[in-house]
This record gives sequence, C-alpha cells and structure tokens, in this order.
Amino acid sequence: MPRSGFKLDFQYGYTLLFSLLLGGMTASAQTVLLDDFNRANNNTVGNGWNETETVAGTGATISGNNLRFASTTSGKDYVWRDVSTYYNTVLNTNTGTLTWAFNLRQSRTDPSGFDAGYYGIAFVLGASSSNFLSGSSGYAVVLGNSGSGDNLRLVCFASGMNTSAALTNVISPAIDYANQYMAVRVTYNPVGNAWTLEADTTNAGVFEDPVSGATYVSLGSASDATYTGVDLMYLGCLWNHNTAAGDAGLFDNIYVPSACSPSPEPTTQATNVTFTSIGAGAMTVNWTRGNGTFVIVIGRQGGAVTSTPTDGASYSASSTWGSGTLMAANEYVVYSGSGTSVNVTGLNASTSYSFSVFEFNGTGCTTNYLLTTPATGTQSTASCVLAAEPTVGASGVNTSHLLSNSVQLNWTRGNGTYCIVVCRALSAVTTPPIDGQSYTANAAYGLGSTTTPGEYIVYQGTGTSVVVTGIIPNTTYYFAVFEMNGSGCNSNYYVPAVLASANATTPAIGTYNWYYGNMHAHSDYSDGDMDNTCNGAGSATCCYSIGQTALNFNFMGISDHNHNEGPVMTPAKYASGLSEATAYTAANPTFIAFYGMEFGTISTGGHVTIYGINQLLGWNTGNYNVYVAKGDYNTVFNMVASTPGAFTTLCHPNNTDFGNILGSAYNATYDNAIVGCAVKNGPFSSTNITYSDPAPGNTVSFFNQMLAKGYHLGPTVDQDNHNSSTMGKSNQGRTVVLATALDKTSVNDAMLNMRFYATEDYNIRVSYTVNGNLPMGTIITQTINPTFNVSVTDPDGESVSQIRLMYGVPGSGSNPTALTTVSSASSLTYTHSFGTGTYYYYAEITQPDGNVTWTSPIWYTKIPQPLPIELLSFTGKVTDPGNRLEWVTATETNNDYFSLERSRDGLEFSTIARVDGAGNSSQPLQYQYLDTEAGDGLWYYRLRQNDFDGNFSYSDPVALRRGKLKDRFSVYPNPTAGRFTIGLTTNTYAEYEVKVFDALGEVVFSSFETARAAKEISLEHLPAGVYTLLLRCDGEQAAFKLVIER
Repeated sequence: MPRSGFKLDFQYGYTLLFSLLLGGMTASAQTVLLDDFNRANNNTVGNGWNETETVAGTGATISGNNLRFASTTSGKDYVWRDVSTYYNTVLNTNTGTLTWAFNLRQSRTDPSGFDAGYYGIAFVLGASSSNFLSGSSGYAVVLGNSGSGDNLRLVCFASGMNTSAALTNVISPAIDYANQYMAVRVTYNPVGNAWTLEADTTNAGVFEDPVSGATYVSLGSASDATYTGVDLMYLGCLWNHNTAAGDAGLFDNIYVPSACSPSPEPTTQATNVTFTSIGAGAMTVNWTRGNGTFVIVIGRQGGAVTSTPTDGASYSASSTWGSGTLMAANEYVVYSGSGTSVNVTGLNASTSYSFSVFEFNGTGCTTNYLLTTPATGTQSTASCVLAAEPTVGASGVNTSHLLSNSVQLNWTRGNGTYCIVVCRALSAVTTPPIDGQSYTANAAYGLGSTTTPGEYIVYQGTGTSVVVTGIIPNTTYYFAVFEMNGSGCNSNYYVPAVLASANATTPAIGTYNWYYGNMHAHSDYSDGDMDNTCNGAGSATCCYSIGQTALNFNFMGISDHNHNEGPVMTPAKYASGLSEATAYTAANPTFIAFYGMEFGTISTGGHVTIYGINQLLGWNTGNYNVYVAKGDYNTVFNMVASTPGAFTTLCHPNNTDFGNILGSAYNATYDNAIVGCAVKNGPFSSTNITYSDPAPGNTVSFFNQMLAKGYHLGPTVDQDNHNSSTMGKSNQGRTVVLATALDKTSVNDAMLNMRFYATEDYNIRVSYTVNGNLPMGTIITQTINPTFNVSVTDPDGESVSQIRLMYGVPGSGSNPTALTTVSSASSLTYTHSFGTGTYYYYAEITQPDGNVTWTSPIWYTKIPQPLPIELLSFTGKVTDPGNRLEWVTATETNNDYFSLERSRDGLEFSTIARVDGAGNSSQPLQYQYLDTEAGDGLWYYRLRQNDFDGNFSYSDPVALRRGKLKDRFSVYPNPTAGRFTIGLTTNTYAEYEVKVFDALGEVVFSSFETARAAKEISLEHLPAGVYTLLLRCDGEQAAFKLVIER
C-alpha cells in the first residue's frame, strides 16, 4: 500500500474526468456484515475484537446480543480490530464508494462529550493506530457534545479522541438525538473526497438492521481529505463515561465496506485424504479435488484440526511445518493452490499429524471457502531412518569476487537433494557433517552451526554459489562442499575420500573511502514523481541525473513499490529500472545507481527494500515475475538469503512489522538477508531542495531491539523521496559506506558487510575500528580484550559535542546501554576488559547542532587463550592399519608434552597416548600417532597440550569415521519367507539394536543383539510385503529393505 497518498497519472486522470462528466459517479463497493454480536452473554467480546478497558473484563461485554459498554469507574473503554483485509484502508486509493452502517445508542439523555468525567459514544470508522486515545488520526461518528444539543456528528481527529477539543467537525447537523436507538450510515466517495452522513431513528426501543431495515434521512454531506491518504486500518467502538451504573453505550449490526464481491462458494468439497512418502521428518498429503478453484490445507500436530479459514481472508502457506499462518495452537497452513498434493517437511519423527482440506473460490477479499465436511486425514511420521546417501559428490569448487570482507564460493552439484558448505579459517576443513544431524547455515562466517569448533556451516540448500561475509582481511579461508539427502534426523551426507574443496586468501585492507548516498527513493514507476518532474519512460534515469547534482551524494538506490495497489508497478517497468541503473552507472562512473524494489504494504507488515533480485516479486495477478503472497516476509527473506549478493533493509519499522519479527524467535535465515534498518526516514512528501527538511523523530529503538534479538544489521538513513526534484536534497540525511573504490561491487560489498553508518550530517567522516584496523560491521573472535577507536572529522569544521560507545549482548533481549562517553572531543579510545563472552558495540556521535550519527556495530567474542603453541593443523585420516592423527606446530613455548585423547560421543574423552613436545621452538614441527585400537564407527580425537608448570589446554576436536555401519552387516536371504539372518562382515564386537517397520512406519519387531556371531530372526507371523530393517550401533544406523514373500 503506498505511503505517499493519492497520485493521478495521465491515463487515470482522463478516466476520472470522463466519469465526472457523466455525473461524478463511481461504482459502489459491497457492504458486508462484520459482526451482529448474536452470541451468549460474555465479559469478553471475542470474534476478533481487541479490548482496551478502564477495568479489565467489565467495560466491554456481550449482553442481549449487543455490544454493551458499562462501568462504575470513570474512563474510556473501546474495542478495535484491523479491517484492512476488507477494503483498501488508505481511503482515497479505492475506486468505488465505501459504505459503513451500524447501530448505536447512548442511554444518557444528555451526553456531554469526550472530556474526562463526561459521557459520549463513538463509532471509529478508521484510525491510524489501535490506540484511539493518543497519537492516532482518523474519522469517527460521535454522539455527545458540550452544550445543549447532542447532535450526531462525523468528525476527524489528529491525536486521538481523548478530549472533545481533539475532534474536528466534518458534518454536524443541528439535531438533538439524545438516547434514541439509531441506525447510522456513512459513505465516502474518493472522487472529490465526498462524505455523507445518514440516520434512522424511527424504531423506538429496538435496533433495526442498518442495511435491510432502515429508512435513512440525510444529515448532510461534505468534502474532507484530511486523513483519506493515511492508512486507517483500525475500526472500533468507543464509550467515554463517568461512574453512573445505570448508563451504558450499545452497538449492534456493524457493516463495513468490502472492495469486491465474494466469489461463489464451491458446492463439492475435496475428499479422500491419503498419505505417501512417509518419512521421519516429512510426508506427502494427497487429496481428491472438489469443484473449487483452489484448496487450502491446514495441518495440526497431535490431534484433529480445529480451525477453519475465514471468507475474504488470505493465508500464508508453507510446506515447511511451522512457517505458514498459525491458525490455532499447533495448527498451520501448509498449502494453498490448485494442486492435489503437498510434501510437508520439518515434521517430528514418530508424531501424529492431522490435515483438513477446504475447497475455495476467489482470491484476496473475494475468497469464499466451503467449510462443511472438509476432507480430513491423520498419519504418523516414521521413526528416524537415514535417507539414501548421495553417490556423486560436488566438484569444481572455486572462489570469485574476492574482497577484504567477503568471497563468493562456487561449485558444481553432485546428485544429492541438497548440499552443505563448511568453512574454516587458516587451515583445511577436517570434520564433515554427521549423518542424522541437522545444521543451521549462516553466510556470515562464525554465525552458523559448527561441525567442530572453528568449522562453520555457511550454506545449505540447492544452489551452486554463496557469498560468504564477515571474514577478515589478509586471511586464508578453506571450504568444503558436501552433497546430502534428507533433512533433520534423516540427513545423510556424502563424504568422499578427497573432499570437494577450495581456499582463498582475502586481500589486506586497502584505504577505505567515505561514499555518501541514499538507498530508498521512488520514481514514476510506482508512486514517486509526485511533482511530475520525471514522468513516464526513463523516469529512473531522470531521477539519477537529479541525484547526481546533489551535494555529497555518490550513490543512490531507487526502490519502487512492488505492487499495483495505488502505485502501478509492472514487470516491464521493473526491468526498465534495472537496465536504466546499469546504463546510468556505465555512462557516469563517478555516480553509482542502484535499482530495486520496496516490498510489502504497511497494513500487512511493513516495507522492506530489496536489492540484488532482478525479478519483480508480487502478488497482483499477472503483475509479477515471481509470486510472493502479500505480507509473506518469510518467503522474501529466504529468497534474499539464497541469492548471492542480494540484501534487504527494513523501512520505517513498527514493532509488529515484518511478520512480527521482534515478537518471534531469532531466525538465522532472516539474519542472512537483512543488512540494515532505517533509524531515520523521510519526510517522504518533502518538496525541499535546500537540504533543510529533516525527518522527524527516529526509530533507533527498533534498531536496538533487533540487535538485542541477536540480528546483525547496521543503521541507515532513508530519504524516501517521492518528489523527483528532491533526490538527495530534501535534507542532509545520508547512509555512508566505507569502500575501497566508488564502483557497484565495492559499495554492494560494504552493504553486505554492514560497513556503513547513518548520519544527519551530509559530510561527516567517521572511522570506527577495533584492535587496530577492523572496521564497523566486523564480526570477530579473539583472545584479547577489544580496544575501540572512534575518530570524527567534518570538512565544514563542525565540532563534536558527545561520543557514546553503546554495547549489549546479542540474543539477550536487553537493549544496549552506554559503555563509555566522552564530551567535546572528536575521538574516543576505550578498552573493554572482561573475561569471556560476546558483545556488540556501536558508536553514537552528536554534534552541537543536534545532528546524530550512528555506526554499524562491531560484534566481538572473546575466548580463553589458546594453546601456548601455534598449532598450524590437527588432522586425521582413516587408514587400513588404524586412524592416523597428525599435527603441525609453527612455534612452541614451555611445551612439555601432548596428550592424545579419544571419545565415542565427543563429550567423554580418555587419554590413549602421550607424545613429548619440543619445549621451546620457533621452527615448524610435525607429530603423528597411529591409533590401531579404534574399531569401526565414529571417533573423536583432541589434543591436550601440557606446560612444564602444569597448566594445560585443549585443541579443537577431530572426528573420524571408520567404515560404514551397513558394510559391517549382511542380511540374507532377502527376499525371505519370514526367517532371515543378520551376519557380521567384520570381527568387531559391538551391541546393536534391531527394528523392523511396516509400510505405515509402525514398529513390528524390536530387539537388542550382541555382535559376536550371526543372528537368525523369525518374522513368519508377518504378512507378505516390503519392510524396513533398521540397525543401530555405535551411534550410527543403517537401513535395509526387507522383502517377505509367501
């Protein structure tokens, strides 16, 4: 939904003029019943209403099939709900007349208004926030006025409805209605912003239906556009009252506009839910279609589905369990479309899941669901059995686009369903992922899961490249790519004898330059160009040419709205914008032009800018390259995270935006996608070109809360220009990147690595580093205390009044606080002394004129001192005689000896050998040990380094796997008539578990055996069929297909 209000292009203006010539008429939107309150008496209103009460549980109630307000405590009570799914709640962007109808009554004969201690009743047609008392703007119908006449009025309000003085009359007839039972109707026509107010009071003592039973009398009409361009998404009922127990306010039969007519309801429901491909973490749900256009599938874990979809509502579906719309506790939408099956993943093993399938017609507010007798089915997942192992590994691993803080890794896929990438600094990857274990990937080095300490998962998916960020200059990084099948406990990784690997050394830090710009502006391709300066084709080029003339302005991003609800974006316009940005930069190499999109609407979760995805994302039929549902930020963030070089920033955020990201658990994939958050925005409608219209307020609190959640992102200043002549000129706000060159690759790299800061001064230069030359945006682990340096210069000669170093703990949920502050100084140096732990730190700089600069944070982890040796490598390999362990030291200080320790589970270690050290050495030394006692299976090894003075410390562990469990056993005969033998192919002693599963995943046989000799097992009682034989031994498992024939 556009933020900038209504804008006419030539084509629309011509159509509007023609309609005015025909009498100014537009088609009326349908009016639908929102609530008739016909339900049992209850102190909770329910049915989607939210309550704000002076005394909880008593102010707003259901009584006698009405919504009733009553209280003996003076105050203001109201109920509210979001109605943005019914019509476009930016009223002037609708194309037809909107109509509201409702019943209301105030029992007091002389309601005197909305000041404290008085009486007044209001129906809020629309408000900009759910707080009707403070800070919101909108329109309402009110009854209650100071003075003798208690007339029914249509009013608007600017800062809530807390006093009578806050209300401005739009329509105010001189008719005293006192305490009558009323039917009221309000209409709004976007043509001319025309309002009408009507009432019917002819039925004394009872409410008549305001749509079907009322005879209305006009109370007046007026034109008012004060808030018709604001998103008024909240509707509700309010009662201002004193303490009289006998007084009450009543509402009933609330009808609201519906921007479109509902589609016909299907007449034949889906049937015959079946299940196939049943695994431990996934299953395919199948059904037979009815006669709707689409179906929606709701699943529930641990019981029958209890929820149903609501007509006119759209839901976000995801086949990954827990990622779709939450309908009720443990109930999620897993599919919405025209198909007959869905493969649901992310399930728990040995767990029951139920599914309901509903046919429906229409989309958006036209959606009409068939709710009777949905198709249902229940199925349990299987116990965890490893997926088949891939047979062809990844190959052709190489690196490209190597910069100081990032590198792109590329590879050719093998034949696994997915692949996973492990990265390690300074030495080769030693530990592959473990079968049956899942990992969390994060392209920012050091933030993903580890296969062993120091070896991080930087990618998991189906792609062939990843841009790894968060690495440090002048350092060699090693990568290994593993093919895999399955997910979760089904995961099976292909580990070749020679790993598919590559390495690259990042260049040393060059000289960073300061480049100033803005990544949030709009052209005529959406709702920009409100001043008609850059109309039509070539609008983006025109905007870039204006931006290039702005002072202290080196780069600029246009992020046009992705939809056609108000702004009319199309795939062709988006493609043109991309081409224009490339062409403009090529022709003007001293100015970098970016083009992307601003995804989303304010009423469905906010706006995000997206750069690096060269296809238009959207939901409007026929108006996108890639479909993404409205409000589906999960898909957006996943898509950005999986696209090399792409990034997103959060625009003018509110606390519940972006799928309620602040109210949800930290998400590593989202963290991969999001690099920035606006701390200043706009003014979007500014016409100023003298740099003197600063954005009001800031959203630093949202930025701080994101850091407290654990996200890694920097602050931005967004001008959000909607007038072309103001590009880079409406104020001095800038996002400043630190880059080695003024080119698109370098600026993009700075954004990806959060090497930028937000400022209200358009030429301030800030340097912020840790431990020498590691810049803002760095994510680093070291063994010493961090020393921070902040240095500020301003070419205009402006001084600095204060520098604050803010810090906090990522993931703690607690906002940052000031660690240290200096006043009247242009630099700060500070060492933070602490034991071990992880903190983030950013600088906040204030100048005497009040302008503030916020840097991206530095994330610093301090760990204990490592071994008093410089260990170049500690590796292992499986050989025929045994497991060979090798390690190389570059230097040794006071090194007495090494203890080599071994473990089955990676937790409990025991010493298997002592190897003498060199004492003190400055030359590389090589050590090795052959472990001939280790049997088949997975083994962990670590080094304990022992000083002469008795101190010791440990290396990172190394994991080695001898053989495959499946190679240690044989099953014969197979097929069998019911008796078969489990034979041993090695002389290794072990205990193992046997389980046999039928086709439904049910366990039909289970035992524990000792691997001393072959074991015969009888299953003659089972019917013929295909079964799964699962063997578990030494923490591994192997599956065999077992066929019983009769």
